[in-house]
Amino acid sequence: MLKNYSLNRLLVLLATAGFFFLTVDSLIEHWDILKQEVWAYVPIVFGAVGVLMGAWATVRWKEQCIRRFQVFLIASFVVAAAGLYFHWGEDEDEKQATAEQREHEKNEKDKPLLAPLSFAGLAAVGLLGTTRKRQAEVI
Repeated sequence: MLKNYSLNRLLVLLATAGFFFLTVDSLIEHWDILKQEVWAYVPIVFGAVGVLMGAWATVRWKEQCIRRFQVFLIASFVVAAAGLYFHWGEDEDEKQATAEQREHEKNEKDKPLLAPLSFAGLAAVGLLGTTRKRQAEVI
């Protein structure tokens, strides 16, 4: 089945698989803070939408599906930047932090700064797969 796919479709399929694994990883890593932070749902929902749109574009491989997936991939750069902002952390005064917040921060894992940038990496791979210049087939 994959022998019939062009390099472009395989790159989009690779990006789609990446969104799937990123969704699962985000769900596992954000599990503890889902009840506390509404923003923790963003990478999970965005990744799930990426899986659906990527699969739809890969299977149908029509111009309209590809262009919609491209818009989604461009939005991935915005999500990556927002995630980087939230992982960087807000500047809180140490004096204003309560003892409970300090204890929670000690128990909380360090937020990886490069983790949100995986959305940007997947977007780059997907955009490479959806470029017209590299189009190998016309359907």
